[in-house]
Amino acid sequence: MQIKNQIPLAIILVFVLLIPADLTAQDSTKSLAFKKNRPYRNNPYFYQPDLSYQILQQFKLVQIANSGDPLAQHELGLRLLTGEGIAADTITAVYWIKKAASQKLTSALYNYGIMLINGWGTEWNPFAAYENFLLAAEAGMSQAQYVVGVLHTDNLIVPRDWNKSYYWIKKSADGGYEPAKEVILELSPKVSSEFKDSVNQNKYGLTKDNTTKDDKDESKIQPSMGLVFIDFDTQSDTLKDITDEMLISDLKNLNLTNVKDSIVIKNDSSLTSFFNEEKINLLRNLADVGSHEAQTILGRLYEIGNFVGKNKLFAAEYYIRATILDSPRAAYLLWKLVREKDFYTILNDAVQFGDPTAQFVWYGLQKLGYENRLSEKDAIDLLQKAAVQNHIPAIIELGFNYYTGKYVNMDKAKGLDYWKIAERFGSPEASVRLAVSKVFGATVNDDLNSEFSLLEKYENSGSVLAQFAMGYCYENGIGATRNLPNAVEYYRNSAQRGNQYAYEQLKRLYDNLRPADTIFKVN
Repeated sequence: MQIKNQIPLAIILVFVLLIPADLTAQDSTKSLAFKKNRPYRNNPYFYQPDLSYQILQQFKLVQIANSGDPLAQHELGLRLLTGEGIAADTITAVYWIKKAASQKLTSALYNYGIMLINGWGTEWNPFAAYENFLLAAEAGMSQAQYVVGVLHTDNLIVPRDWNKSYYWIKKSADGGYEPAKEVILELSPKVSSEFKDSVNQNKYGLTKDNTTKDDKDESKIQPSMGLVFIDFDTQSDTLKDITDEMLISDLKNLNLTNVKDSIVIKNDSSLTSFFNEEKINLLRNLADVGSHEAQTILGRLYEIGNFVGKNKLFAAEYYIRATILDSPRAAYLLWKLVREKDFYTILNDAVQFGDPTAQFVWYGLQKLGYENRLSEKDAIDLLQKAAVQNHIPAIIELGFNYYTGKYVNMDKAKGLDYWKIAERFGSPEASVRLAVSKVFGATVNDDLNSEFSLLEKYENSGSVLAQFAMGYCYENGIGATRNLPNAVEYYRNSAQRGNQYAYEQLKRLYDNLRPADTIFKVN
């Protein structure tokens, strides 16, 4: 059982002008290494220093840019990007920002890296983006130093190296960059005292630390909007406790409208904030769609027994459903729950009574490796008994087993039939699974616009399965125009929520583009 380490991070693109909504839709700059109290879908900000060129008339700015002045080139690129005083043109904007970056203008290097890593106006190329970020970091730009530190944590662009990550983020923190100051505390346990001493004494590595004239004014740097990462190698025994605040933060991180407007209040840190029938119903709706964050909170509420009533079997059921969807929190909470001395007594009594929730729970414990007293046959028998009683999670799980050949002989048609039964009972998760089955069996010539729309709807409602499938659709041009940066974004968002298969797909996309340079070789 693996639990993901949590640290807040942010890549920020800062600028004074407003960014159009279509640009904020994609932010694939997030690292997968850390995750805590930050939204998955953060609005990006470009870095734009306070340049004298802002007061120039447009034609004069173009003249100066054409003369080769990197400051004017960068300024022109940002105006074209944002449509400030000129028709917006992302491709031409990238052309000018790239020209300024080629002259080693620090802010242009940083912003060009952002364009490359998001695939805005240019081909998606995270490796070229890293090279630009590194040059800006070596020039002393705190934001770029932070980004380089972050990118050394996720083992996608460059190898994971906690020492290098610590070094660069420490440089950023020492430069006054606020997000780095918070993260450095979390990174500290991952490196040795000797290494930290060498960094503090400037005995590790050298950077140029020379800022260009356009980087001196950082008064318009915006606060962190959040960059998150999951470390799949961190083991559960390093985790001491899971707090209410962590569970609420996970839900907030989905950045869903109904969550922001109806469920959580800003700065909530206790599950007592959910002691309201309307909020409980909204949590249940999210859980039924396939949000393991909502499922985990419901499990915790039933475990502690406040407001909804204490019910360890309901708690275990929600934890199991969330763990099946790769929730790192639920896996740990379930492990703690089943170790309570009365749990199996309660479970066994309910199974003997024929309770479908108990039958599903005992099956789930065997499936997840928490329980070895049942054979696979006994486990599937219990699941089938629960399904016969119209227990929807059991019907969905039984459909999955037939569709994949888990525990039973593979019969995809029978698996789909079970999901259709659950769909008729009103299960949106079953609808998602049916749509996903069509998507993964489709070709680019198939008309799956309705399935894509359904996935988009439920992804916006918190379904992690729909989120992953959206990435697949964009990668393969199914139901939507092929868009690799969009695929990266959806895979990344799903991986950040714990989906290891999404992380594997993400790494595959990186590997397909990976240069032969030694610096980019990862395990």
